Amino acid sequence: MGIRAGRLLTTAAIGLLVAGPLLGQVKAQATEDIPARVTATVPGTGIVIDRGTGDGVQLGDRVIFSERGGSQQFGTVIELEGRGAVVRPEDPAFRPGPGIRATITVPASRFEDPEPPPELIPIPGKGPDKVEGEPETKWSNQDDEWEFDMPLLAEVGAVKTWNRPPSYSGRTYLSFDHIYDTEDERSDSFLRGGGSFQAENAFGKGGLLHFDGEWNARRAEIPFEANESDRTFRLDRLSYTMGGHRHDPTRIQFGRFLQDGMPEFGILDGASFGKRLESGNSYGVGVGFLPEPDKDQQSLEDFQLSAWYRWVQDETERLTVTTGFQKTWHNGTRDRDLLIARLQYAPIEGWNVYSTMWIDLYGVGDNIKSSGPELTYMILDARKRLNDRTGVDLEYRHQAYPELRRNDFPQVALQQLDDARVDRLSATLWRWLRPRGAQDGRGALRAFGRAGAWLDEEDSGGDGELGLEFYDFFMPGGRLDVAGFTSSGKFSSLVGGRVRYGHYGPKRSWTAQYEIRLNDITGFGDNTDDQTQHRVRGSYEFYRASGLSASFSAEAQFQDLEDQVFLGFFLQRTF
Repeated sequence: MGIRAGRLLTTAAIGLLVAGPLLGQVKAQATEDIPARVTATVPGTGIVIDRGTGDGVQLGDRVIFSERGGSQQFGTVIELEGRGAVVRPEDPAFRPGPGIRATITVPASRFEDPEPPPELIPIPGKGPDKVEGEPETKWSNQDDEWEFDMPLLAEVGAVKTWNRPPSYSGRTYLSFDHIYDTEDERSDSFLRGGGSFQAENAFGKGGLLHFDGEWNARRAEIPFEANESDRTFRLDRLSYTMGGHRHDPTRIQFGRFLQDGMPEFGILDGASFGKRLESGNSYGVGVGFLPEPDKDQQSLEDFQLSAWYRWVQDETERLTVTTGFQKTWHNGTRDRDLLIARLQYAPIEGWNVYSTMWIDLYGVGDNIKSSGPELTYMILDARKRLNDRTGVDLEYRHQAYPELRRNDFPQVALQQLDDARVDRLSATLWRWLRPRGAQDGRGALRAFGRAGAWLDEEDSGGDGELGLEFYDFFMPGGRLDVAGFTSSGKFSSLVGGRVRYGHYGPKRSWTAQYEIRLNDITGFGDNTDDQTQHRVRGSYEFYRASGLSASFSAEAQFQDLEDQVFLGFFLQRTF
């Protein structure tokens, strides 16, 4: 109890030390969030999202990507089309899959009616005099509340959501992956097909109907044994939402959905209520069942009640603090008491800070964990663009096993459940040695380095990587990446290098990559403790403004004892 409480107090102190100096530094400017989804990731070009100029997005807008588990990544809009945009991530290694949520934070003034030019505003006593004898014009709308110093459209209200015509959007996709292993001549095939569909104001009430589902098929061919096959349909979302926008601050949602106010609480089969206050703060509650996080998503065994509150410093929402509590019962028996706190600070300039803490509260009925709070999961990420050429990212992560009756994690030994933990600290530094747009005509050159160290209940280790990225190499749009890396762990250590070249464009991209790893594996004989691994990979991707995108990839791994071949494609259409 003393160790856990001390660690918890230390973590809280770190959060206060980070957040304290930030309070009061934000310039007041109202902002509005534009929700988006990732539709494709094109290495070297950027991340494609399904929002563009038609949605109010502009070049240079900041994008925040939210991953399952609470982590976040950041990027900047670099290319635009009517219903799509390309985002350059701040972390070059970030490769989000299709469907990942994103948010574009823009000034609220972008959606306001523009001020007319001063010369178009009538001023009393100015302009041509009325001609004598000219008949007086009679207007059906006298605009009695309009004043001369007001915009021309000041009294014209925005069209309410429930008065708009129905609109429909979504995406469909199909992917196939095949793996062949020469050691036992085994092959595995995976076929996935699915999509998502949104209907806004389909019933004339201003609501949003959302469906997201996927069909999966897997087949494994094993020599001298019976082949294995499995087919299943996974319903990720089927919900209806009322409100939750600027015309209605109250949000009611029911069905199967990822809980909006606190996504960390997971997918819910039930209903939620949320409300945004005039101050910008908001709160909400949720009730229902939690499907198990596996391919079957079995439900009706884990009942939950949750509540959350989100505080914003001012209307800019650059600094927010969200806290939430979730209580669950497994088949009627008390299970988890989870407290989550999340802090986000995202100014236009300066340090960007993101932190989330998951604290499990143990008591009567918990047989392994000691009574009291325990920090189960934590992310503390601070990043800054030091100047026009240099940026840095610092990250700390902590993870432990919670004691659960619910089948969230694989079964582990009691001692491991009680003591197992992993703490990791990492730093990333990048610098443009030759910035883009240089006048000397040479391509840009970027250097980066990453270093990390981890510690668990039994051992420790670390990893590192250094690399260079050459832009417009050999040809416009060409890029050469060269990197060396190393890693040291409990059972193995390795050193390796990677060379990748590709041509990246706004419509299509291709890459070719070679990687070599020298592995030193602990606990094996002299003939198997050192292994060399070669990896060759090629890919081709394209996407169109119509919403069609596709990627094809092939990879081969050659090792001392076995070889593997990977083939795959991904086809998607957004509408």
